[in-house]
Amino acid sequence: MTVIEKWMNAHRLSRAVFLAIALGVLLLWELWNPPSRLASRSTQVGEVVSVAESGMIVIALADGKRVRTLSMQPVPKSGDKITMVVETYEDGTARAVVDEEAWRTGESPGVGYH
Repeated sequence: MTVIEKWMNAHRLSRAVFLAIALGVLLLWELWNPPSRLASRSTQVGEVVSVAESGMIVIALADGKRVRTLSMQPVPKSGDKITMVVETYEDGTARAVVDEEAWRTGESPGVGYH
């Protein structure tokens, strides 16, 4: 083996070892910090507060929290009502997403195709 071949072998081996160590650390992190369990899932109606030209849409939920989303089709107007799926977890965090299917089919309350 030449010096270059030895260096290439060592380089490949060091990359493989580094990747194995990094994946091991990620696995240990995931085992020690499991995700919080889902406590409840509900459907709420949100109201579109603003629609920016960039595609950023701000939706206010009934409890006053605001959710930002991007590029819904058809594009809503301010004041439109949108069905949201809100998931609450045991650690108290909540995630809200637009019910895209209800929005596209017109099943969200107060929806008219624009």
